[in-house]
Amino acid sequence: MGPLTGRVALVTGAARGIGLSIATRLMEAGAGTVVHDRDAHAVAVARSLSEAGGSATALIHDLARPSAPSAMLAELQAAGREPDILVLCASAEIRETLESLSDAAIGLQSEVNVHASARLLQAFLPGMISRGFGRVIAIGSVQEERANADCLYYAATKAAQTSMILTLARTLRAPDITLNVIQPGAIRTDRNRAILQQPGREGLALERIPLGRLGSPADCAGLALLLCQPEGAYINGAEIAVDGGMRL
Repeated sequence: MGPLTGRVALVTGAARGIGLSIATRLMEAGAGTVVHDRDAHAVAVARSLSEAGGSATALIHDLARPSAPSAMLAELQAAGREPDILVLCASAEIRETLESLSDAAIGLQSEVNVHASARLLQAFLPGMISRGFGRVIAIGSVQEERANADCLYYAATKAAQTSMILTLARTLRAPDITLNVIQPGAIRTDRNRAILQQPGREGLALERIPLGRLGSPADCAGLALLLCQPEGAYINGAEIAVDGGMRL
């Protein structure tokens, strides 16, 4: 029996990177975990987690489609797996400067990072309120504090997502529902691998990190677990950086 036994956790973008690490940690703590992603890789991940002794199911929807959140709600309601924990990890990051920023990049990042976040909250918060328990965690970014020129619009969308979470944390006023933001820094994920392999790029990142090392997805997963279990029940409306001090 883990601290999250009996809870259901929906982690978006959970087939890879930080999302996968969080989904694994929550499952290990006893939660029935819903592994969401936009492609069938989510099925393989859910199967692997279940074979490891946990309870995991796959949920495949593309958050670039406005209808995805309502379809996700309907599918989970039909399966009797409405989430008590919602981790907003899926995101679109397109590196373009202001001069090169395209309408396609604006549209995709807005849809996935901002619009889908709002629709997911609309879909799943009412159930948490009616059941009297909920944990919402948004995965933000150090770019909100220390944006690079080529992440100008991505950083803006993550800041908008954070604003939504903090507004709800301040105004919802439900006794056992918390909303928080984890802001990762330079984390070794598949998404970041190609960037870090560029000549001099990893060294440049390390110069900005007081701890002198890159982070791992597990660094974020441990914090997510704390926010979901009883010891984290009084943390609400927090923006917590997991960046080795990179934002300073």
